[in-house]
Amino acid sequence: MSSEVLTRRQARWAEFLSEFHFSITYHPGRLATLPDALSHQDNLYPEKGEDLISKNPMNIQQLIKQDEVQPSRYFEVKVESFLNLIYSIQKALWQYYQYRSILQELGKGKSIQDYSIDSSSQLLVFKYWVVVPNDPTTQLSIIQKRHDSPLAGHPG
Repeated sequence: MSSEVLTRRQARWAEFLSEFHFSITYHPGRLATLPDALSHQDNLYPEKGEDLISKNPMNIQQLIKQDEVQPSRYFEVKVESFLNLIYSIQKALWQYYQYRSILQELGKGKSIQDYSIDSSSQLLVFKYWVVVPNDPTTQLSIIQKRHDSPLAGHPG
């Protein structure tokens, strides 16, 4: 038996995970009985009266056959703006007293250690990181935008 040398990151994770009692068991895909939460979301499928293409634009690949392509029709896909995400973070920040008071103080020109307001997005920043409050809707929106991106390799 040989001992492996862990990187700093692996050592931190090993230390953190050592506090929990769990076991990891591998199940081949065909034997896995439970789908993973990110890949099988109910909100990916259209509800009654909803358009599949607008619900999950990546499904467009499955709907169109090569001989049925009409570019002017199929490439009009609704895209939620990045500005809407910024607005939802700003709105959520004002709902929490701790962040609201920090925003008010910074708005008055006072200085608070490690906090600032980003000049372009007007978002609250803590040590170069955008502050996202503990708001499930906003957090889920951010995760979905990163996870469901074609660049991430998870189109839905």
